[in-house]
Amino acid sequence: MRILRTSFTLLLLMLYTCPAWAQQPDERSEIENLKKRIEALEAEKEKPKAPFVIEALANKLRLSGLLEVQASFAKVEGGDESSDLALATAQLEVEGFINESIAGHIIFLHEEGAEESVVVDEAAITLFCPGKFCSGRFSLAAGKLYVPFGRFNSFFISDPLTLELGETNNTILFLGWAITDFVVLKVGTFSGDTDTAGSNNTIDSLVASLEVTPVKGVTFGASYISDIAESNIGLVRDDPVLGNVYASSVPGASAFLSLSLGHFGLEGEYVAAIKRFERAVVAVGEELTGPRPQAWNLELAWIPDDRWQVALRGEGADDFQEDLSRYGATVSYGLFRNTVVALEYLWGEHQGVQNDEREHALTAQLALEF
Repeated sequence: MRILRTSFTLLLLMLYTCPAWAQQPDERSEIENLKKRIEALEAEKEKPKAPFVIEALANKLRLSGLLEVQASFAKVEGGDESSDLALATAQLEVEGFINESIAGHIIFLHEEGAEESVVVDEAAITLFCPGKFCSGRFSLAAGKLYVPFGRFNSFFISDPLTLELGETNNTILFLGWAITDFVVLKVGTFSGDTDTAGSNNTIDSLVASLEVTPVKGVTFGASYISDIAESNIGLVRDDPVLGNVYASSVPGASAFLSLSLGHFGLEGEYVAAIKRFERAVVAVGEELTGPRPQAWNLELAWIPDDRWQVALRGEGADDFQEDLSRYGATVSYGLFRNTVVALEYLWGEHQGVQNDEREHALTAQLALEF
């Protein structure tokens, strides 16, 4: 706890004594991927996109939203078929800009099938050190956010396995620092929901990320989290008889490469636990199917014009989701301004189960951003 208190103090000192970088906090990766696809395929490029803005006394309130409807079909070879029609996403975001030093945002989210109909997905305050004092290099964010672990970029409708393993949402305090115009560092701390035995109700989790953009269209980086069991997927569970058998935190790491060159794009990422989970924890996990979970994702996209996007994916996991390997393709079309239709096919094989279970999945999507 002494180290964590010292780290917290240093974060505050750095905010007010060093240059500040005016950046917004990390946003939900799967929804951001969809927004990027919509913006890349806008059919009416000549009309600038303008969100609804309310302005009074130099203060601004901006409203934006996202609607996503999906139809899906899945079949297990030699097994059952299933199909569904769902409002996959309904999101409303409210952003408030008070002045050059402070801003805040709230994101309300509905996902069909979730336990709660509408949740506060994000709610955060961001402090900026004005450029006239700090050269615009530092910012401090506090609130419920997706922590800066993993990048999780994707051209597909379905989430990559890297996101499923590593994405983490929690109440966090983190500092963003643009070391140069090409290098960005983020460091944060939070109290996780997955506690080791005897460490309840403490701020005991750390996260850090580093991103480098040496030239336009090329970005790579790495990140670290002190306990990968904090991810949203819920890697560990209490034993029904023994209770909490999670004795020691298992840190995680990720690395990614993102390229955008002409009509082509490439996304690659690897996420893994740095050390092994104890066997007692693996025995009661639902997603954790081995002692050291890891996942990788590689996607290649071709964007021939402003309306079309075609992408291929190969991904896999070990000690996670029964050693799933998955391959597929997707095509997206910009139907109207801010409106996209897409079709995706994925073939998957679970090598960690008997008889190597294989599955085919087809998903169609209609999405609107406003």
